[in-house]
Amino acid sequence: MNILLVEDQDDSRHALSRLIAMRGHKVTQVASAEEAERALATESFPFLILDWVLPGKSGVDLCRALRARHDGDEMFILLVTAKADHADLEMALEAGANDYLTKPIDLALLNVRLAVAERQIRDLTERNQARVALQQSARTLTDILENTTDGFFVLDYAWRFTYVNPQAERLFGRARKELLGGELWQKFPELRNTPFEENYRQVMANQTPVEFEACEPNGTPRWFEVHAYPSGGGVSAFFRDVTERKRAEDDRLTKGKIESLGTLAGGIAHDLNNILTVISGNIGLAQLEAASEEKNLLACLAKASQGAQEAAHMSSQLLTFSKGGSPVKKVVRMSELLAKSAHFSLHGSNLRAEMDIPPDLWTTEVDFAQIEQVINALMINAREATPAGGAVDISARNVELEKKPGALLPGGRYVKVAIADHGDGVPSDIATKIFDPYFTTKPLSSGLGLSISFSIVKKHGGMLHLEQSSASGAVFSFYLPATRAEPAVIKSMGNGPGMASPLQRILVMDDEEGIRELTSQLLNTLGYEVTAVTDGVEAINTYERAMRRGENFQAVILDATIRGGMGGLATIARLRNIDPSVVAIICSGYSDEAALAEFLQYGFRGALPKPFTRRDLADALQRACMS
Repeated sequence: MNILLVEDQDDSRHALSRLIAMRGHKVTQVASAEEAERALATESFPFLILDWVLPGKSGVDLCRALRARHDGDEMFILLVTAKADHADLEMALEAGANDYLTKPIDLALLNVRLAVAERQIRDLTERNQARVALQQSARTLTDILENTTDGFFVLDYAWRFTYVNPQAERLFGRARKELLGGELWQKFPELRNTPFEENYRQVMANQTPVEFEACEPNGTPRWFEVHAYPSGGGVSAFFRDVTERKRAEDDRLTKGKIESLGTLAGGIAHDLNNILTVISGNIGLAQLEAASEEKNLLACLAKASQGAQEAAHMSSQLLTFSKGGSPVKKVVRMSELLAKSAHFSLHGSNLRAEMDIPPDLWTTEVDFAQIEQVINALMINAREATPAGGAVDISARNVELEKKPGALLPGGRYVKVAIADHGDGVPSDIATKIFDPYFTTKPLSSGLGLSISFSIVKKHGGMLHLEQSSASGAVFSFYLPATRAEPAVIKSMGNGPGMASPLQRILVMDDEEGIRELTSQLLNTLGYEVTAVTDGVEAINTYERAMRRGENFQAVILDATIRGGMGGLATIARLRNIDPSVVAIICSGYSDEAALAEFLQYGFRGALPKPFTRRDLADALQRACMS
């Protein structure tokens, strides 16, 4: 295939040309739009690759100019841009580009784009040949038109239907005998003042073809790709339903947005959790050092500690909100979780929670913070549904589901939680969309609360759904697998140094100096002797030297992520080769770190998410040595 490449940067042009030529294509290289126009005047190029930014006329302007030519619809145009803004990409498509590629160019993505272009150029060539043949001899191609998968119709100069093929009948939802002889605007008055009318009239007035996409104005939104062209003083048009393709494109954009948010949130949450670890830990140390009679000081420290815990909760929500991280599960009592979450969510509002929870409610194994976020999202919905105030009914029940083919949940024991408001209910026309990402009816809402909640519950092996909706309110319910285990009871740890402990020597690895110092101080107050190192290599060497001296470490605490060095996962693998019985705890500021949720599979005995307190540290060590 003959390809025209327009790129003003020499290195980029030559590199891109070599990549394209590897697929067996002939590439003609030019450095400006003006050179491209001169090349097009002497040679045919079915495929053009245009850089957005060029000296003189831009790639977008060149794209518009090419589409305005009589043969403009016979070219496949791929715009290459360093811009990733959604509005800019829409501008490129509106200018007539068939597709776009963002810089820096990914080779795999380039190959995909080229493969798509090759197929579309073949389709476009075949379609153009078919249209020419149709104009020359409509009778001989009647059979083709009758069996094509595209809808096709012909209008005369007075906008009357003179031909409608079977696929057009199906897409219109009208019989051809009903349409033939009728005027387009009388049969379809809803098309007035829409892109359909604008483009059809442009074809009629200018006698030039137009290709466009537009959404039908009424009923269930359907998108159509239309190629209209002048024919015998009227207009002929091929069209096809591209609703699924548009939906897939929207889903890809949505996924890209969520992934971008996740990357940003992950970095922010990690750094914030490190800072909060230092804050929370030093507050705990200050509480130990403060004299018992300093009640005002202790009260201030308690409030600061509570504030740090709330900030840690928000940090966890930030990551889960954008990525739906893997749950770090513990056995909890749902009654306690519901009570705490409801109180937090309704604080400062004019709503009250009416709780209906049996005393024998089963326990569940969940990520406390994530399920708290689900409850908070549902409570926010209830608050917005009842701005005048009142009550929100919160109930929980033990349920046993039978095994049934095709059931949404496998058979077993579940805890069912229902949250009911007394608002106006969820309109039936949007009830199927409320869990879609970015869907919202509120101008200041992100539209991610329910979709992330749905994802969280699903990751826990449960289900969230709108159970009931009427004019008297809506009921959202979610199911979580029940467990027969009881919440772990951790023995009370002493408040002063020198306390008795089965562990004596602890190795701590973290690349943050503040975290190393704080963890060492906290462990010292718990009666441990601590050695702190900065990365995995130093941790392995220190551990091995201690073994040779017979001064084994009873436990190691390894940070999962070490900037520029060996992290916790690689370190535990090496340590287990040295000492298969090593007691290791994984520590991370990324709350969606897989090793936190499934630490046993990675060779750890316990997990310690950042930020952590003295209590969290003591509990993690006790659990690890008991396992």
